[in-house]
Amino acid sequence: MWATSLVTVRSNDDHLDFHQEQIKKILLVRATFRLGDSILATPSIFLFRRNFPNARIDFVGPTISKILFQNLPIDYHFQIYQRVPKACWAYALLLKQIRSMNYDLAIDVSCSKSALGAFIVGFSGARFRVGLRGRRDRWFNIRLAKPSENNKYRKLLEFVRGMGLETQELFPLLILSAVEKEKGKSRVETMVGQHLNRIVGIFVGGRKSWKKRWPKENFMELITGLHAQAIKVIVFVGPEERGVIGFFKQGLPRNIPLVFEASPRMFASLVSNCDLFVACDSGPVHLACAIQVRTIAIFLQHDFDRWAPPPSLARIVYQGAGVSAKEVMEACLLELSDLSSEREIPPKIVNA
Repeated sequence: MWATSLVTVRSNDDHLDFHQEQIKKILLVRATFRLGDSILATPSIFLFRRNFPNARIDFVGPTISKILFQNLPIDYHFQIYQRVPKACWAYALLLKQIRSMNYDLAIDVSCSKSALGAFIVGFSGARFRVGLRGRRDRWFNIRLAKPSENNKYRKLLEFVRGMGLETQELFPLLILSAVEKEKGKSRVETMVGQHLNRIVGIFVGGRKSWKKRWPKENFMELITGLHAQAIKVIVFVGPEERGVIGFFKQGLPRNIPLVFEASPRMFASLVSNCDLFVACDSGPVHLACAIQVRTIAIFLQHDFDRWAPPPSLARIVYQGAGVSAKEVMEACLLELSDLSSEREIPPKIVNA
């Protein structure tokens, strides 16, 4: 961006009135590479599809979003890359492909969180290039005011509303096929038996570098505590948790499955067969919410107001002095009790 800014001029502000403009081709861009970021972009697809039911809507995102967005109402997914060698040459070809489409509208749906997203929107060649006003707005010609909303589940709605489009409360959504659900159900039944008792899925990961990962000893205490109450538990690990697999293999009771599933869609199908899902603030929390599995999200940092799912999707557990296994255990039992009695789950944050 620094280099290209030296040889380009700042775009002039334009005016966009959807009542006067014909919008036939739309490009949505979310150029961030984490699982959770891709999932949080899904409401934009449904919002623009509802506002422009007959338009062509394409998406630019990483490999993970291309996989997860199967069955969502987009026409084409352009793929971006983070690592060499493809990241060295792929963007010139990508921009050539995008510019050949002659989009009417290109939007950075990360709300200008990504410099790469702003760059792709800016050089998309679209008639209207939309993003937030700020240090990454050089090549936009529609610059929107920064939303007052900070929460990631609500900020995108305010951003789209700021464009003058109709919105309604929409949460992230992933769509699994019937075949995928059945495969997940079959594997879960193989692991824990027929679905007679409640099943709790527990993801024992989280970004350690951001201090978002609960201690493995706490996870072990929670898992064994639930198991002692005859609750079926499935333990999930991801690529970033390979270092703790040995700890759980040695410490878990033999009849508790430890699952490493490399396919994001199969992982989602397994989680979809759980009654409750427990994880630290991480991508799998947003994935579980997006497939409408009741979730307990453990927050170790005081940023749940920004990243937390709404109470209708998840129960947030946070303590300034640190979250104990006992507190998460109590939250699990409350959720399972609510599920058993089919009562409406109250919006609540377990807090100090």
